[in-house]
Amino acid sequence: MPDFSRIDIAQLLDAVDGAPTNDAKGAALEALGRYLFETFEEVECRGQNILEGPRAQELDLVFWNDQRTSELYFLEALLIVECKATGSRVSSRDVGWFVRKLQDHGAHVGILIALNGITGDGDTAAHSEVLSALLRDKIRILLLTRGEIVSCETTSELADLLKEKVLKLTLEKAVHVREELH
Repeated sequence: MPDFSRIDIAQLLDAVDGAPTNDAKGAALEALGRYLFETFEEVECRGQNILEGPRAQELDLVFWNDQRTSELYFLEALLIVECKATGSRVSSRDVGWFVRKLQDHGAHVGILIALNGITGDGDTAAHSEVLSALLRDKIRILLLTRGEIVSCETTSELADLLKEKVLKLTLEKAVHVREELH
């Protein structure tokens, strides 16, 4: 259960907030995503900004999760993480595009880091894309927001949060967002 550095997280978020272009914001958020998941023992980044030519898809981050010994044993071995550093909540179109990427790669779990959350609530807007992916394709989109990232002090806390998200999505058909953990 390694600790996250509060200073590192704050600096990485400052880099996102202060980036001059959308591309720079995306790169800064990818650096934060890498930091979060590479802090877990038995999770390693296997690719960043992976381009798939024919469909013009880009995978922001891909991690190998050794399920035999990882705190994230309950997720898939291959973890695909999408990073959205928009100034507003992420749209249903962007969530739908992430779902298509997961479908095309045979993945059943995707982590969406969207600092400001996603549009809608319940079964509207982007929330409906998350629920449709679950019901139609058995794909679970786990959303991580700024508040949740800042609140997690250890990998164990982040793993517990992701477990809660899997349970809430699977049992209640709802996107789980918890702004404060303490």
